[in-house]
Amino acid sequence: MGLDLSLIERRLAMILEENEFLKSIKKQNYNEFLNDGKSRRSTARAIETIAQSIIDICSHIVAQKHFGISDTYKGTIELVTQHHIISMDLATNLQKVVAMRNVLVHQYLDIDFEIVWNAIDTLLVDAHTFVQEIKKHLTTESI
Repeated sequence: MGLDLSLIERRLAMILEENEFLKSIKKQNYNEFLNDGKSRRSTARAIETIAQSIIDICSHIVAQKHFGISDTYKGTIELVTQHHIISMDLATNLQKVVAMRNVLVHQYLDIDFEIVWNAIDTLLVDAHTFVQEIKKHLTTESI
């Protein structure tokens, strides 16, 4: 069948949209963020959306290119990395984002919003890098 470019483009757009939202959140100071329940919840949701979009894109690429099977999201990211679609450093960081997504989605114990707050700056860079690396791959693949 091949890659569904429309699916990938929609997910990439979601990542960029949520990245813009997270940039607006970082205009607050930490105490404002911590004391604003709407900001905390919407930030958690933005991180979940970015992580899920990354998972969806990687899973789609792995399935369509027959890279193998993984029983974990982290493993799916590893398969994309093994095939040189994203860099190893980026993959390591994205696996942390996926782990955070799991905590946020399943609300394991109490969410530590200090960790969430501190993760935003790195996520902003990593999500943007992921988008660029996927777009580069799609461009090179179509040549």
